[in-house]
Amino acid sequence: MTRAKIIQYLAPFTMVFIVLLFIYNIWSHGTIVHPGEASYKANCAQCHGEDGEGIKSLVPPLNHSDFAAKNIDSIPCWLKFGLSHPIVVNGKGYDQPMYPFDSLRVDEVQVANIINYMNKEFFNLDKPVSSQWVRERLKTCR
Repeated sequence: MTRAKIIQYLAPFTMVFIVLLFIYNIWSHGTIVHPGEASYKANCAQCHGEDGEGIKSLVPPLNHSDFAAKNIDSIPCWLKFGLSHPIVVNGKGYDQPMYPFDSLRVDEVQVANIINYMNKEFFNLDKPVSSQWVRERLKTCR
């Protein structure tokens, strides 16, 4: 039997194995985690909270944030370069700087995933974004 025939013979079994592994993962863990959730928790939750509630008068909330929802096109810039001017979120003023992400750790795909996660979980927006969208917005920063 040639190598090509062996691969052709084994390919369907490989696909079945991958599907079964996927099903087992869902069964054992219960859900599929949004790809932006892990990045949000690793990079944003320390300040904005697991549920986007913020920290009292120091860090603004993301959950139901009127400021973030109105300025969705600016979020990639905030993540990349930070935010250092006073803002008003849901009628309350905040004047603490937001520090930028480490650009070596978070790329455009992860930024898009984080924004998609926040859109779904905190802003109630049905506006999926892509890494291309993030790249275009980053060109307009500063």
